[in-house]
Amino acid sequence: MEANGETGLKKARTEDGVELQEIRCLIDNYEASVIIGKAGANVKKIRNDSSAFVSILKTEGSSKERVMQIKGTVEFNAHALRLIAQLLIDNDNERKADPENVLDQWTFKLLVHKSLAGAIIGKGGEIIRTMQTESGARVSLSTEPVASSTEKTVTVSGNIENLHDVCTRILTQVRDNPVRPGTTSILYVPGQQMSAFGAPQQSPYGMPPQSPYGMPPQSPYGMPPQQMGNPGMSKTEKIVIPTVCAGTVIGKAGSIIREIKMQSGTNISVAAPEPTAPNDRVVSITGPAQGIQTAIFLIRQRVESYQPPNGMSQMYE
Repeated sequence: MEANGETGLKKARTEDGVELQEIRCLIDNYEASVIIGKAGANVKKIRNDSSAFVSILKTEGSSKERVMQIKGTVEFNAHALRLIAQLLIDNDNERKADPENVLDQWTFKLLVHKSLAGAIIGKGGEIIRTMQTESGARVSLSTEPVASSTEKTVTVSGNIENLHDVCTRILTQVRDNPVRPGTTSILYVPGQQMSAFGAPQQSPYGMPPQSPYGMPPQSPYGMPPQQMGNPGMSKTEKIVIPTVCAGTVIGKAGSIIREIKMQSGTNISVAAPEPTAPNDRVVSITGPAQGIQTAIFLIRQRVESYQPPNGMSQMYE
């Protein structure tokens, strides 16, 4: 997730001449507890044995998902995933009542920037077919990014050897096909309700840096989504869009935003840019929960369809 790599499976900075990358993986809460272990014993051992740094981020709300981050070389990261898969398989087998019915396979969900799908699939599906044939693992990509993010999931399944092989291949493809500089990147945060489309690029990866404890930062304006009442009542949420995309969302004489209001059954207002953040505008959406989600989806479509004038760099994939 460093320079030249707003990816989700991210290309990291070079340290002491060694190129590192940071990868992200979706796990559930129980898997997180096993990986961490008592007093952090398991995660410490994985770090020592793989030479990769492994951490598990906190989530917002009551999400059942967590994001695990692993940072190291391609080889270190693939080895860490191998150790983690073995740990989870062994843990499940120890808990089984029937010792004859042992588990020998595991599934990981890696997170990658949506623009990397082509590097993993290949022309006509050639690369992903080769990966599956030669590694013996199963590989599939989600058709759409995870909610309110630019990250897709790459699901890989197989035994320990299969997983190690295919993860090495995927991480190599990510390393060799970095995301173009300036590409918008919105990392998936389980449980997060605020969408920050095109949030200020305060980190090299397109999102403000997380705290040392993995908690997602507030928006650039310091305001979490405002919610009032129960799910059946009206509430307000705020998202951030790039100023350059505001016209695409509003439309000529407000035609597009009126249509979004009608389709979603919400009231929407776009604030003027703040003097301290001229490149961003806050959009307030008020209405029922379902209507707000519809409005966010429609606004996201407009933002991602934005085409800069000729001569400007492409902001969106």
